[in-house]
Amino acid sequence: MSVFSLLLLATLGGGTGPATADAGRAAARNYVATYSVAYLARAHARIPAWARKYNMNCSGCHYPAPPRLNATGQRFKWAGYRMPEEIGEAPNVDKLQNYVAGHAVTQFEWNKTAGQPANNTFAVPEIGLFMAGPFTKAFSGFLEFQRLPDGTTDAAATLLGMWGKQGAYRGFRIGQMHAINEWGVAGFDRNIGAQDIAPLGTVTAAIPFSFDMAVGAEAFMVRGSNRLSLQITNGIDRDGGVTPGGPGPSKDVALIDQLLYDNAGSGVEAVAYYGTLQGLDTATAPTLKSHFWRFAFSANKISGNVEVLGGAVYGKDLDLPASLGFTNNADKGLGWWVSGQYYVPTTPLVLFARFESVRPNTDVSNNSVRYFDAGTVLPINLPQYLRATLDYRLTSPQGGVKTNDLIAEMQFNF
Repeated sequence: MSVFSLLLLATLGGGTGPATADAGRAAARNYVATYSVAYLARAHARIPAWARKYNMNCSGCHYPAPPRLNATGQRFKWAGYRMPEEIGEAPNVDKLQNYVAGHAVTQFEWNKTAGQPANNTFAVPEIGLFMAGPFTKAFSGFLEFQRLPDGTTDAAATLLGMWGKQGAYRGFRIGQMHAINEWGVAGFDRNIGAQDIAPLGTVTAAIPFSFDMAVGAEAFMVRGSNRLSLQITNGIDRDGGVTPGGPGPSKDVALIDQLLYDNAGSGVEAVAYYGTLQGLDTATAPTLKSHFWRFAFSANKISGNVEVLGGAVYGKDLDLPASLGFTNNADKGLGWWVSGQYYVPTTPLVLFARFESVRPNTDVSNNSVRYFDAGTVLPINLPQYLRATLDYRLTSPQGGVKTNDLIAEMQFNF
C-alpha cells in the first residue's frame, strides 16, 4: 500500500486519545507514577522523518533544542508539514522513510514531599510510531500510535487542508489534535523540559479545564507571519477529560492569534476560549450548564544564545452549582509564568529555568501554588536522534507542604 493510501485511510479513520483528567494532571506534577500522562501529548514534535526528507539537521527547525521550534519550524507546521514554498505543489509520497518515524522515552524520577518518605521509579512512559506529512497538493495528515504507561495502546489522527500560496493561505484542521497548547508560539510551543507549564493546566478551583488535546475542527488563515484561527471543539467532562463525542451537545469555541516577528522564533500569542460543562455536580444539579472563559497571552524574545519568555492565563467560571459554595456561584483564577533559556556557545547544551504561579480562587487569600523549574538538555548526536534531559521542580503551595521532583530522561527518535 502506498504512503498516500496509508495516510488517507489512517487520517480519515480517526481515533481516540488518552483522557486528560484534571486529577491525573495534578498528580503528574506531584507524584512519580503519573508524570508521563502530560508528557505523552508532546511526542509528535520529534519526527526525524522530516530531517531525512530535507537532508538537514533537526536544528534547522528547532531552537534551542527539540522539541522547541524556531520560525522555520513554525511555518513548516502551519503549512501542513511542508515548507511554505511547497504549498500548491504535488508532494513526492514514494519514500516511506520521509513520512514515518518512531520515538521512545526512558525516565527515572525521584520525588519527595516534606514529611513523607521519598519515592523513586524507573519507567518507559512512551513508545510511539508516527506517520505525517502532505499527501496531495491541498491535504496533509497526522497519525500517531502510542503505548501508554498502563501498557495499552492508543491512536490520534488529524486531517489538514489548505489553499493559497506562500505567505497567504487558508485552511482547516479536523480530528483529534493539539488545539492550543503545543500548537502555538511563545510558550504555547512545546516545552523542552520534562515538566509542563502549570498555568496552561487548571487555573480555577471549580472547572478543571486545561489547554490540552481536543477533538473538533479549526479554520485558519495565514498572512505573512500571522496565523489567525477559530476552533469549535468538544467540551470537557467533570474530570477535565476530552473524549470523542464529548460529554454533551454543547461545543466550546476558541479564537487564537499567533504572530512571529523574527526568524529565531520570537513571537506573541493571544487566546480567548469559551466553554460549557453540564452536570458539574451530578447529585444536586445534573442538568445545570456551567460556563467558563479563559484568556491567555504570552510573548518571547530570542537574542543570540538567550531567550526570555512570559505569559499569563486568566480564568472565570460562571453559573456554578450552589453546592460548590463559591460567591455568586462564580470563581476566578489567575496563573502566570516567566522563564529563560541559554544555549551554551560551541556546544549543544541548553540551560533553562522557569518560575510559575497559579491562584485558583482570587477571592481567597493564600491559596496560590508556586513552582520553580530548572534543568538542562543535551542533544548527544547530530542529527539529534538521542537527547538527555535533567529537570528539577519545586512545588510550594501557600499553607501547604513543599514537593521536590527530579526527572532524568533519555529520548530516542528514529
